[in-house]
Amino acid sequence: MIRSAKEQPFRWMIVALLAVSAFLNYVDRQALSLLAAPIQRDLNIDDVGYGHLVSAFLIAYTLFNLVAAWIVDRLGARVGLALFVGWWSFAGAMSGFAQNVHQMLVTRFALGMGEVGNWVATPKLVREWFTPKDWALGIGLCTAAAMIGATLSPYLITGLADNVGWRGTFWLTGAVGFAWVAMWFLIYGPKRIPPFLTAPATPQGHKPSFKEEWPDWRGLIASPALWLLTVAEILTGPVWFFYLFWFPKYLTDERGMSVAAMGEQTWVVYAAAGIGALTGGILSGQLIRRGASPPRARLIIMTIAAVAAPIGALNAWEPGVNTSIALGALVAICHMVWLTNLTALKVDLFPAQHLGKAFGMIALIGGIASVASTQAIGHLVQTITYRPMFIVVAIAYPAALVAAFFATRASSLDPTITAVAPAGPSQAATT
Repeated sequence: MIRSAKEQPFRWMIVALLAVSAFLNYVDRQALSLLAAPIQRDLNIDDVGYGHLVSAFLIAYTLFNLVAAWIVDRLGARVGLALFVGWWSFAGAMSGFAQNVHQMLVTRFALGMGEVGNWVATPKLVREWFTPKDWALGIGLCTAAAMIGATLSPYLITGLADNVGWRGTFWLTGAVGFAWVAMWFLIYGPKRIPPFLTAPATPQGHKPSFKEEWPDWRGLIASPALWLLTVAEILTGPVWFFYLFWFPKYLTDERGMSVAAMGEQTWVVYAAAGIGALTGGILSGQLIRRGASPPRARLIIMTIAAVAAPIGALNAWEPGVNTSIALGALVAICHMVWLTNLTALKVDLFPAQHLGKAFGMIALIGGIASVASTQAIGHLVQTITYRPMFIVVAIAYPAALVAAFFATRASSLDPTITAVAPAGPSQAATT
């Protein structure tokens, strides 16, 4: 239970700060795609080269998952998150000094090194400050903030670029990140101890069915649930990166939209993603309050997303531009409903003290798939069309749902995973 009444409002302050870091996370990563035209022109970068820049970010984002996990588990999520935000803010600012594609590759790689840590530290902080019925909501709020960042980025980034140029835009966004780090340490001091730092957030009197200790890295690698959730990550992660990095270019390259018109309309896709993140968290939380176990609640909501997401494949037949954007918005909603509950499912199934390792391992392998898909997209775009990726959407989520379902079943046989019971009356009264 939460030990002090003062900690109850403070936990929402923590979520607010996490939401701001998530907002900055997406603003900084979106800057490249929104400023692609002037950057490609000034630095003489073709579409394949642009694909390399995207891949540099994703490669670092992938490879440094385990490093981020080690930092979070070793230094704690509080210090680790501040380190990550400061690092990626510095890397983003340095992008403004790039004079050629090679220097830009270095700064984008460095950006990925830092940005991945945000999504390793955030779930652990949510687990440390909340009980199971609110895990998905806390994660959903942070994810929604990231989508608000993606939604407002076209206005913020293009507006800044009109006034200070693309270089000045990178410098200013980096400075805002440094301001966040100062605020984080000012508000979240070292004497503030999270109520669920080490203890599992389960109802009073509940005795877990499985061992709470994680033997070692070999125990992690041997976990069937980990590998099944990794499959779910591999199947759905590339879909979102496609909509994040390539959908704006699709609208300008193949649908004939101007950069200005694209910036004015694509916000709908990312606003929809924010709605999906909040909706996914709220719906699974409501199911838990009505008596469903956390894993079952996540799966029910993920099923709804997996059934609706394939409709987005209609973009392969190039409907009207407004319809294309609407379909993109539908996929964005479904993906964030899916992602919020998939993330919460990982928190449900793995011990709190080793969440960093579990998240890092899954994201490492899933990221490799995203990097490979990004490289493939770059060549497909230049030689064929965007059509194949829209068709992938039709099968990615239903297939991933099967893997997630069996992950929950595998966990009942996995002695390294801590069971999490639904929130009972006694728990609800204290949170």
